[in-house]
Amino acid sequence: MDKEAGGILVGRILVEGNNIIIDDISEPMPTDKRKRNSFSRGPDGHQEYMNESFQREKGCCFYLGEWHTHPEKVPNPSSIDRKDWERLLKVGFESGCLFFIIVGIDDLKVWYGQVEKLVIVELERWVRK
Repeated sequence: MDKEAGGILVGRILVEGNNIIIDDISEPMPTDKRKRNSFSRGPDGHQEYMNESFQREKGCCFYLGEWHTHPEKVPNPSSIDRKDWERLLKVGFESGCLFFIIVGIDDLKVWYGQVEKLVIVELERWVRK
């Protein structure tokens, strides 16, 4: 019966192979609006977290997207999630892409959004055997 939670994704883009690494995430902040079935990032906290990360990493990190929880076993984005993701892609970011992670009760899913084409696709899970 927990309330939803969320934050931002912070990481690097490696020049070799153009790989993206998510190094860190922000945790829920006091100004976030958290309910059982919704989450909205508040105006304070997450930007300051990004600014501190940027300074600590000497400019070698980027905002790479968002994460939040859903109170369902296998998470699926709501229409509100999709509209918010599309809004973020339209802002445009230096990384050229954003990731959106939803953590459910039993599973998590990741979506990739391409800024230039405004396309969002669910990434398939790859498990090493």
